Amino acid sequence: MSVNDDAADGRRGEAPQHRTPLTPPAPTPGPDADEAKAAGPLGGSLGRTVRAGMSGETLTGRGVLDALGGWRGVAETLVPGLLFLIIFTFTRDARTSAIAPAAITVVAVIVRLVRREPLVSVFSGAAGVAIAVVATLFTGRGADYYVPGFITNILWSAGLLISAAVGWPLIGIALGALRGDLTGWRRDRTLKRVAMWLTLLWSGLFIARLAVQVPLYFAAREPDGVAATDALGIARLVMGVPLFALVVVFTWMVLSRLPRSSDDSEGESVANTGQNTSQA
Repeated sequence: MSVNDDAADGRRGEAPQHRTPLTPPAPTPGPDADEAKAAGPLGGSLGRTVRAGMSGETLTGRGVLDALGGWRGVAETLVPGLLFLIIFTFTRDARTSAIAPAAITVVAVIVRLVRREPLVSVFSGAAGVAIAVVATLFTGRGADYYVPGFITNILWSAGLLISAAVGWPLIGIALGALRGDLTGWRRDRTLKRVAMWLTLLWSGLFIARLAVQVPLYFAAREPDGVAATDALGIARLVMGVPLFALVVVFTWMVLSRLPRSSDDSEGESVANTGQNTSQA
């Protein structure tokens, strides 16, 4: 027997390992893992959620928090908008209210640079806040602080819907990428159907935000639209991390409950009985 055969067979006495077709290969630590962890809110969360569900990882609060980027990721998402809303409620001055989110974002960027985190991680979250602050300082309208969020929601909802319309739902692509087979999931009706519905669910998240918040934005642009600006800020917070977390949980639960393959079930039966199919 050759060295390659020995390596393929593994050590003597080691129990054979069986994986479901949904189980991705074990991730290799290194820069790539750091980049994945530092990915943007949806990209990183979507990838971590799909991987956790595929691998059968137990759904836990800590797991969901990690999928959302950890406490720091959640804070960097919530705090700027919360500060803007609080200060604007008391001062009714949009330009003054935009200073605090800008300062918090600068501090967050400095912390990430000092920690020598990837540049994608440093600037991905800061870019949206920076655009929002600049827009608010330029127009002086509080409602304009939320315009960049509309653009993000439009782009993601359109991308998800287009991927579903052409038969390549984004969740399916994520499944294929993590399994190392970009097209295999399309041959499994169950996987294809689940990928399609989950992709539509994620697009529904962004569409729901737009459906609620865009009318509030136009109402806030009216001369007496101060209250609508406050409502827009509250809607942005409620439909932000909390709603996003619900979609993450549902996606995780659905993927973790997908049935195991018949080949894998046969392998488990062999492992339990101690028989070898090659000797049958």
